[in-house]
Amino acid sequence: MKKNYFSQPLHLMMLIGIILSFAACDNGRNVGATYFGGKIKNPKGKYVYFHKGKKVIDSAMLDSHNKFSFELDSLQTGLYTFKHGAEFQYLYLEPQDSLLIYLNTWDFDESLIFSGKGSSKNNYLINLYLEQERTEKSFKSNYRLNEEDFEKVIEKGIKEQLDKYNNFLSHEEEPPSEFFDKLVKTGIYVPFYFYKERYAYNHKRALNLNKAPELSEGFYDYRKKIELNDESLLDYGWNLAFINTFLYNLAHDEKMQDPENKIFELELMKIVDDRIHVEDFRNSLLAKGVWGSLSNKYLSEDEAEQVYAYFFEHCTDEGYKKELKKSIEQKEKVAAGRKMPQLMAYGHDNTPVEINTLIKNSNAVIYFWPTDLGRKELLTEKLHYLKKHHPEVIFIGIERNKTDQEWKEFIASKNLPSETQFLLPKHSDSYTWYEGDMARTIIVNEQGKVENGYVFFLDSNLNYYLKKMNKH
Repeated sequence: MKKNYFSQPLHLMMLIGIILSFAACDNGRNVGATYFGGKIKNPKGKYVYFHKGKKVIDSAMLDSHNKFSFELDSLQTGLYTFKHGAEFQYLYLEPQDSLLIYLNTWDFDESLIFSGKGSSKNNYLINLYLEQERTEKSFKSNYRLNEEDFEKVIEKGIKEQLDKYNNFLSHEEEPPSEFFDKLVKTGIYVPFYFYKERYAYNHKRALNLNKAPELSEGFYDYRKKIELNDESLLDYGWNLAFINTFLYNLAHDEKMQDPENKIFELELMKIVDDRIHVEDFRNSLLAKGVWGSLSNKYLSEDEAEQVYAYFFEHCTDEGYKKELKKSIEQKEKVAAGRKMPQLMAYGHDNTPVEINTLIKNSNAVIYFWPTDLGRKELLTEKLHYLKKHHPEVIFIGIERNKTDQEWKEFIASKNLPSETQFLLPKHSDSYTWYEGDMARTIIVNEQGKVENGYVFFLDSNLNYYLKKMNKH
């Protein structure tokens, strides 16, 4: 059932207050501009950022009442995002919209309310987003179904959302723009296509089968309808999740045709280069493929060289190339099978600590904090999960990019135990071995040897590596 935000009196009063306060300023407004503003309860920072894709278009500081506003000239119809703290959410905007929001950061998405010109479409989209999010959380049991029953679940889910969309349109005074209709249809269909991409593997796993099920010829017919190079939708999370899973499945199928001789990461990059034509997007996917090879401890030296060579030949982004060269050097310095080299860092009381002494005779994970706020939040969540499921493993966090004061404030804000958090200053002799802005992770066994010197903390394989190490 569609959530009715306006049945909540407190939110309604807040919204009325926001509308009235912004309306009082209308006389000085540029009638040709697009406006976006609102109020944030329990703010997580001083600024709100307005994005188009990865590019920050503008920023606005919260005033003494935690309100903000943007005046945007020459804005084109499209999908945008606003970001506050580590959270972000999508916006659909048309020229001369005047969109206001109210949100409470303690329940970011669920509390979000839109008002003003353009609000009905955005309230519909946030409801769709939340419903698809709830569906994802409860979908796992469906993977146990046979193909026929699974298809019925997919068809029913799509039909229910299409019915809600048609009901929404029947109450709109004007027909939607072509882009809004495309955006909504993507938000309806693509999450269910994503579930279909995951069906074979998850069905095998759920029923503990020896191999994936044989699927009917038409199971993947939806793939013929998917547009992989629509730049206007490449920033939409569900679309990105689907494209990544789809390409990974194609690469897996290609490898399984000759599993002994084909390299998954190489097959993935070949498929990306063949099918993805948007240069920035293609480069980012090529980078994902090659970074996956860095954490694959089972690749031989010759196989790794083939992967690196293909990346350097086909990637056109010099920044990615420079980063990979540095990462290869770092991986060679902390190589799997060798003793963990000395790593001197500083504790909360500013005294130097040799990390090897802390993890002696124990299985350990040494992880480096990323700079991206969103990834920090994801790492924190996963850290709690891994510590709960692997109590015998020591987890050591190391900060490379903050000042001493910033680092200490961060530890306090996350309630992290100071005895497992350390700072690696830039003047350290081994800083260049570990510098970077990603969540690089090193796994060390109880003999003090490196099990994996370049896996990423958010990599799904990390849990697999820990389980395997603990069986020895």
